[in-house]
Amino acid sequence: MKLTKQNLFMVAFATIVFFLSGSAIAQEEEISEKEQSVESTNGELPPTGEIVERKTMWELVRSGGIMMIPLGLLAIYGFYCGGVQIYVILFSNDGVKDQELLSRLNMNGVSYEAEIKEILEEEILKRDRAAFPKMAEAAIKRVYAGKEAVQEVLEEEGALQLGRLKRGIKSLQGVFMVAPLLGLLGTVYGMIASFQSMGTAGDDKVKFLSEGIYEALVTTAAGLTIAIPFLFLYLWLNKKTDEIGENLNRQARSLLSACYPIGGESALLASGQKTAQKEADLQESIT
Repeated sequence: MKLTKQNLFMVAFATIVFFLSGSAIAQEEEISEKEQSVESTNGELPPTGEIVERKTMWELVRSGGIMMIPLGLLAIYGFYCGGVQIYVILFSNDGVKDQELLSRLNMNGVSYEAEIKEILEEEILKRDRAAFPKMAEAAIKRVYAGKEAVQEVLEEEGALQLGRLKRGIKSLQGVFMVAPLLGLLGTVYGMIASFQSMGTAGDDKVKFLSEGIYEALVTTAAGLTIAIPFLFLYLWLNKKTDEIGENLNRQARSLLSACYPIGGESALLASGQKTAQKEADLQESIT
């Protein structure tokens, strides 16, 4: 998770640099256009009404008003949640790592009391929010209760872990649903303020109203700009979560086959039965 936080800080820094660079580029374009307009009049300044003013990106953000602050905070929250879920779904729940863990649990001569428990604890600690290690741990604890009990606990724990992954990406759904609403709310507030100020606008009320509506629409554009990328990110992560569910089903069947093989004896189960028999013999000798 430390690596994830560092990556998120880098993304935030890159976003700030992008906005600042966009502002600088827009300023350079505005200066060059003014120079060209001056040159086209043979050194004479053009009439004031003919100068086309272009606002920089930072000026557009400022013209959005107070609603740009919650939109910015919502975007930062979306970047954080998206980064965390990408790490959890793509790296922690990697199918290759699950297969490697399954092969380690299926080693001949392993002992649940020593190696298996240690392997599972190490894997759970190393892979934060991974689903299959916790499923395997719950199944190994019930391995002496029979095949049906292990199958039942695999289904229950698998549904629980998959539900946690699904709930994790719900935060992104909140981002792309709330962002357009905040943008629309900012536009409504801006238009209300524009109509209220028309009384003090003087003679040129049409120009004053058009500028107010133009600035008010900035929040709607910002809300849609935030919502659309997070919508696609949510759909992609939701698809990956479904693939993880299919992978968990395959790994659960493989683990069940390793514990209860057809026509053979599982080394894990045999080791556990020997351990249980030793404990029973020790208790009988004590009594």
